[in-house]
Amino acid sequence: MTSDPGLKQSQWRPHRLRGWRARQAGVVAMIVGGVALATAVRAVDDVTLQIEHIAGDGWTANDVVVDLGWPEDRALVRARVGRLHVAGFEQTLSDVSIECPSLDLRDDVIACSKARVLANWPMLGKQTLDAKLVYGRADGALDFDVRGLRVGDGRVALQASLRDANWSATARLQRVPIERLVKLAADLKVPLPTVTASGLADLTLSARGSEAKLAEAKIDGALLELTANNESGSLASDKLSMQMQASVRGSSELWQFDVAVQSSQGQAFAQPIFVDLSVHAISMRARGKLAQGSSLTLEHFSLDHADVAQASGHGYLQLDLEQPLRDLELDLAALTFPGAYESYLQPLLIDTSFRSLQTAGSIGGKISMADGQPRHIDLRFKDVTVDDGVGNLSLSGLAGQWHWLAEASGEDDDDDTSPARAMNVEPSQLTWQGGSLLGLQLGATELNFTTLGRQFRLTQPGRIPLLDGSIDLETFRVRNAGLPSVAFLVDATLQPVSVQQLCKAFGWPEFGGRVGGVISKLRMREGIITLGTTLHAQVFDGEVTISDLRLEQPFGQWPRFYSSITLDNLDLEPMTSAFSFGRITGRLSGAINGLQLFNWTPIAFDARLHTPPNDRSRHRISQRAVENIGSMGGGGAGVTAALSSGFMRFFDDFNYDRLGISCRLENEVCIMDGVAPAANGAYYLVKGRGLPRIDVIGSSKRVDWPRLVQQLMAVTASGGPVVQ
Repeated sequence: MTSDPGLKQSQWRPHRLRGWRARQAGVVAMIVGGVALATAVRAVDDVTLQIEHIAGDGWTANDVVVDLGWPEDRALVRARVGRLHVAGFEQTLSDVSIECPSLDLRDDVIACSKARVLANWPMLGKQTLDAKLVYGRADGALDFDVRGLRVGDGRVALQASLRDANWSATARLQRVPIERLVKLAADLKVPLPTVTASGLADLTLSARGSEAKLAEAKIDGALLELTANNESGSLASDKLSMQMQASVRGSSELWQFDVAVQSSQGQAFAQPIFVDLSVHAISMRARGKLAQGSSLTLEHFSLDHADVAQASGHGYLQLDLEQPLRDLELDLAALTFPGAYESYLQPLLIDTSFRSLQTAGSIGGKISMADGQPRHIDLRFKDVTVDDGVGNLSLSGLAGQWHWLAEASGEDDDDDTSPARAMNVEPSQLTWQGGSLLGLQLGATELNFTTLGRQFRLTQPGRIPLLDGSIDLETFRVRNAGLPSVAFLVDATLQPVSVQQLCKAFGWPEFGGRVGGVISKLRMREGIITLGTTLHAQVFDGEVTISDLRLEQPFGQWPRFYSSITLDNLDLEPMTSAFSFGRITGRLSGAINGLQLFNWTPIAFDARLHTPPNDRSRHRISQRAVENIGSMGGGGAGVTAALSSGFMRFFDDFNYDRLGISCRLENEVCIMDGVAPAANGAYYLVKGRGLPRIDVIGSSKRVDWPRLVQQLMAVTASGGPVVQ
């Protein structure tokens, strides 16, 4: 081909070029324009285009030079762009160089299959890329395929197509450092939470849309050894690797999505939940719709957390509400222990007494919510074991079903559930093989009950073995559970339980006897617990009766307790031995009337304890007991002196006729008296008899109560004095 000297070095220098598909084709349009010109003038061997400024929607280019060489049938194209600015990136590329060694010119397309692109991108540094470009001459369609983009030590390949207003794109990330992606997102001002992250991304992302609107996007691949955390530390991961597949399609008004994630390596934390995925691999999937940016419908979701939980269901969330979960149907195939406790429950209990439970077994069932409120719960317990390790709470072999149904809207909270509503409540049954509560051993038990709303009702009598006795429940009802207005009613029989075992369980001084009786109408209303009957206990071969029991604010900060206690014919020898008071034989009767405790500390009572009339048992009292009783009435020094001098010191114990003490507590002062008056306004605490005989006389009528309590505690805790 011959060249035209007039055109061989032609210069085309318009001040500003716009038009012919600049909105779609960008920089490629410049090259195509030059090629079109050269094609029209076939006598040209080469053409140089110098363009000072060219712009399209969202981009501008300056200092553009395009060289076109014209071999036999294919063009050689070299383009240089001094500065290329893309508004969406908010950064400017410099020194962009594009070379196409063989431009394919046909009637329908202009294409370059082996283009080479060099550019200096501030966010990524200098880049050398291989590209393939195809431009449709008739319809302006543009396809390009760019490979070799370096992001850190990783590689990114890009493919895209433009068809009129429609576009599609695919990006393939190969072991791209995640920290570089985070920085790139920040440079591009992508609205992401502030995070620190490291690891690798091995992903394929694809999207399609029209103009600036996204129609569909997909992601498929993996994040490898992701270590990340947000500013507050509420979200974190350590060497987390996971596979993911996700797709979204729709418009700004309605998006449909399908997401699946699997992981078996690393650890993750979402305050307060911590999971070790190397121990318990996890697989999650969710499919649904997002409408108006706030209405989230989960058409189906599933969770498979190995040896922890398997669940599936569907639900609805309103994301702009304080309580977003509105509807839920959850099918809990299995909640497996100890994995479920360690992964989900222990973090929530870390500040409680249940932070170190030993657990086993499984729970399954169904949970339903509607309008943001639970509607029904059906759970199955299979051989569940819970043990706090110190005996305060343990259950073994817990099994059965628990069914709960919400109350109908507007239903009154009263003691008796309406028969029509109660018929809809499926009965529940729980059994356990053994356990403990507050150190008290529990035996095998079966409880049958119903739960409706905030109400609980025992439907059949139940027996709970307790130590060597039992609690036989006849009636047990609760209403308004979890509210300040909670109330309950209990009718039960306490089958005699060993007092010695009770004392051992509570860490008290051990003594004999048994406690039992009928507990009738033990109820709580308006924050006050009352007992509708008298409670009897057989201890120390006698009987203790508790009546007028009343407890106010039982769960408050300052509980108040009221009762009256009667003691009938108690054997003093085992009682004084149990409390290290000093040995006394004989019997004791009396009463503690008007007992009041504030925060479990006595503030008022009227107590009178004495040897009962017609007591024919042997009456002996040891030296130690004499001294301790004397100190209570203010005569301790005289008693000690009497025991330490003369022939009295040769006796370990003494006869007595009767003994007794009374104390009326008011305003932290105990008004004292004894079994009989003595000279000079004093009183007998112990009235002696026979030989050897000793009388213990109290002189103090008013005794400081806190000081007296300290004396009694010191007396029972020490071994006592030894008189020689």
